[in-house]
Amino acid sequence: MRLLCSLLLASFLLAHAMEFPSLNDAKRVHGELVSVDFILRKGEFRADDGQLMPFSMPPYAIMKYKGVEADLREVPLGTKMTFLMLPDAEGKLTQLVTTDDGQPADAAQLKKFREFTEKRGVAGWIDKTEGNTVTVAFFSGDPAAFQAAYGELIAVGKTGKLCVANDELRTWNPGVDGEGSSITEVRKVPTEYFGSSGVQVTLKVSNMLEGFRRGRVVRVFLAGWKVQDQFYGESLMGYGFGRMLNQELVENVAKEYPEQFPFRTDFSNADLPWYQLKDEVKPPPFSEHVVYGQLVEADAKTGSGKFMAELTGEEVNFTLIKRHTLKYLGADPQFAQLPTGQRYCFHLYQDEKGAFTRVSFISDDFSHASANASTARVTAIHGDRIHVAWQLPLVKDYNGDMQRPQDIGSCILQVSDATRVWKADQQVKLADLKAGDVLLFNRTAELPGKPSLCTDLWIGEETHKLVTEKQRKPAVAKK
Repeated sequence: MRLLCSLLLASFLLAHAMEFPSLNDAKRVHGELVSVDFILRKGEFRADDGQLMPFSMPPYAIMKYKGVEADLREVPLGTKMTFLMLPDAEGKLTQLVTTDDGQPADAAQLKKFREFTEKRGVAGWIDKTEGNTVTVAFFSGDPAAFQAAYGELIAVGKTGKLCVANDELRTWNPGVDGEGSSITEVRKVPTEYFGSSGVQVTLKVSNMLEGFRRGRVVRVFLAGWKVQDQFYGESLMGYGFGRMLNQELVENVAKEYPEQFPFRTDFSNADLPWYQLKDEVKPPPFSEHVVYGQLVEADAKTGSGKFMAELTGEEVNFTLIKRHTLKYLGADPQFAQLPTGQRYCFHLYQDEKGAFTRVSFISDDFSHASANASTARVTAIHGDRIHVAWQLPLVKDYNGDMQRPQDIGSCILQVSDATRVWKADQQVKLADLKAGDVLLFNRTAELPGKPSLCTDLWIGEETHKLVTEKQRKPAVAKK
């Protein structure tokens, strides 16, 4: 019975997930773009009332900038626009459908987005598979522009490469995870719901790949387009390059392969119970519930503490489990060494009452970025607002040459006169900060009525190493 219920629930969720929404159902919220993750298609904007609103984008969603479609990386931080939001499964407005900046269509931006698309393939989802054919509905936020750009290439008899993707529109390896295809039928479909390009095609392939299933997202390299991997960090595989050190960008198995997990995760299996801690057993990967918040209290004697959850300000009393891990400034501190009043990532588990009060892992922003081989490069300084771009370290390309990957995201850091700035082993002035500086930082959590502020900025990779080494010395001395 449980298996049947799970299958019915999965079928319901799949059918619901494949519905294009009506913009009449979306709530329009005006605000300023302040944080963007280019790869995972998520970010944050600050509404005009001061509320910070995190968002993620369904596969059919698309930004509009300068009156036309745009990728997240093409919209500058600080841009003020209207965000069209839909509720998630919990009823919270977190799903960004599109944006409206009220600008006339810009030909240069339109050309840029078309070039961006040609390098990655046109995205859509699979409506049906039958025999050796795959029926795909293409995504677009502007059906007329879509037809003008690709209409001649989407015609019966035209060939292309059909590639497996995920709902972040990322492909694994188009040369392998794709099939040569030919269009056998083109149909017009309704466009009154947002995300529909108005075009549905049936493609004939030689082999049906595992990813060619109803509801799955694909990309299609149209006739004449160069079939290529997405860029390092953006691709789910990264063939030909060094190992991906940023664990947030590697393929998320809990999200892509939920059947491998017999418990609920933050990414899938909402119909299953959460993993329950067992004495002396290390919790399995992805079993934690991740919450960010500001540490308020830390009692080293009892191993208990309190934090305020980010955005809501909810107070959470917690206890460290026996086999816990703490990270601060890239080192492994004692619980008493964690400064209060700062933002941390908490890995939570349920207690005997079902409340998330058991903590296995705590990490500050500095340690989180350092563990994921990411640094923030200053791109602009506007008074007390620092614009930064998130970057990965140098990596060897196919030819063995060291290359800097494309930026993976950007955000605005808020500073104040109380923000400490460090370079080497010296505290310097905030005015000494300049464009091009590479940072790691710690900050306060975003709480109701209290926007996040940077407490400390560390300039330069040598400084980052120095502060971690300094933090480790007391711990080493005690052993």
